[in-house]
This record gives sequence, C-alpha cells and structure tokens, in this order.
Amino acid sequence: MSSQPTLTPQLIHHFVQALMQTLRLLQQLETTMLDETRALASRDPELLQQIVIRKEALVHAVEQETLKQKQSVETAAYSFTPAGLAAFFAAGAAPQMVREQWAQVCALGLRCAQLNQANARLIEQDRKRIAGLLRILSGDDAPSATYTPQGRTQSASSRSRTLIRA
Repeated sequence: MSSQPTLTPQLIHHFVQALMQTLRLLQQLETTMLDETRALASRDPELLQQIVIRKEALVHAVEQETLKQKQSVETAAYSFTPAGLAAFFAAGAAPQMVREQWAQVCALGLRCAQLNQANARLIEQDRKRIAGLLRILSGDDAPSATYTPQGRTQSASSRSRTLIRA
C-alpha cells in the first residue's frame, strides 16, 4: 500500500476480536463436519439436512469474521495476504498469543477443508453406488462377466433377465 501503516489500539482490538470469533466458529465447523461424516455413514437424510444448514450458517459467519479481519489489516495500510499479515504482525500489532491464534485458525481452516473433501468423496461414492444399483435394476447395466470353474471370464448370456423383468 502507498500510505504509511497506522496501527491503532482500536484496529488491533477489532482484529483480535474477529480472530478469536473466527477460531471459535472454526472449532464449531470442525465438529459439525465430523457430525456430517457420521450422518453420511449412517445414511440419515434428515439429520444430514440439519447438519448442512448448520454448516452453511457457520461458513457464512466465518466469512463475515474474515472480512472484519481483512478490514482491520487493510485500514492499517497492510495487505490481507500472507506477506501483508506477516508485516502486520511484525509491526507490533500482534503479541505472541495472537500469532498462535492465527496459526490455529490456519490449521483449523485446513482441517475443515480436508474434512469437506473427505465428505464430498463419501457423497460421490454413495452417488455412484446408487447409480449402479439403479442401472442394474433397470437392466441398463453393461454386460457383466462371470467366471467359469476354470477361472476364465465369460459374458452373461443374452437370455439372462434383469431384476425388473424377473
């Protein structure tokens, strides 16, 4: 930024308040995402829907607190980037406790992203499983191969019937 950085106690206070709130929200989000994993495993759609609503609200709240942090840092004439935050912290704006909280926020954010990816994989696996079952039931499944007593593959006979026609 072109202007001289100006750190005021008020800016530091606003940043720290938003950071602490973000930490609390991310802890709740991590717990919610673990609940989501359990709900996916139990295949409970009603519970899953409740968890998704809670997760969306938490993500929105984290975004709002992150905006507050960004505004505090940029008002102090630093960029809200890793380099800008390092300069913000180095300028005496952040005692060690705040730096540790920032590291916790970053670590929790990464864990939440990893949980989200893992849950997405679970959803995709279930989707593929259900799609496969539907193809089998409707008779649209690709020709399957079976094994002979000698261990060789052989195509299913054209006289086999689908489950729907059985």
